[in-house]
Amino acid sequence: MSHSTLNEVNASLAERLEQPETQAMLHRLLDRAEDLERILATTAELPNLLAVATDLFDAFAAEARQRGIDLEQRSTQLLDLFEQVTQPENLKALQQLATCLPQLAQVSQLAASSPELVATATDVFDEWASGLKADGIDLEDSVRNGLYAALYLGGKIRRQELDRLGYLLRSDVLSEHSVEAVGMAGSALSSCQQGTCEQPVPERVSLFGLLAAARDPNTQRALSFAVRFGKCFGRLLEQQHPAATDANSLSTQEES
Repeated sequence: MSHSTLNEVNASLAERLEQPETQAMLHRLLDRAEDLERILATTAELPNLLAVATDLFDAFAAEARQRGIDLEQRSTQLLDLFEQVTQPENLKALQQLATCLPQLAQVSQLAASSPELVATATDVFDEWASGLKADGIDLEDSVRNGLYAALYLGGKIRRQELDRLGYLLRSDVLSEHSVEAVGMAGSALSSCQQGTCEQPVPERVSLFGLLAAARDPNTQRALSFAVRFGKCFGRLLEQQHPAATDANSLSTQEES
């Protein structure tokens, strides 16, 4: 390089050093001189740090081999798992799972408290069984007999009979008033059987006895009930079978 060219380069460098932005950059570098020195010192220690890290990894690998752990196989499996997890559809599934984490936390809390709930339910069941036993009910025998009865009826009853039974349950036969009337009728039949059939000589009632019994208030109430029953039953027959009712009325008029 010629002397003139060197002078031109020095002049150009001097001009750049006199520029404000160059001077500001030099000031910043001087302010960071201590940091740069520490970085250079750390860089100089990198070989020693790498050697220490290598020794630590070798010791860890040797301990893993003693425990029968294949680090290479584990690393390969970990990379495969990372590849599967980072697939788009799996990441989308993980995002959906992350939105359900509060519900999963509640489920885990419920699962953690399940032994206490089971213990409480067991105590309640034992107390209930003890109460049944005090009332003379053997829970085990009752459950066994109930199952046997259900299986027995299931094998004996037919579908048509089940339909009729359902119709019976939906009807008014088992209503409160019907059951009450049947109960009173049963009590009356029992009293009549005890008062008549159990006598050495059953009592006889003549036509005049019937007329005299018609003046009895109890007999009058029973006759009133019978008359009302006849009216109600006739009205239901007319509603359920209007054609048969009209035919009977017509035949009655023809006979008269």
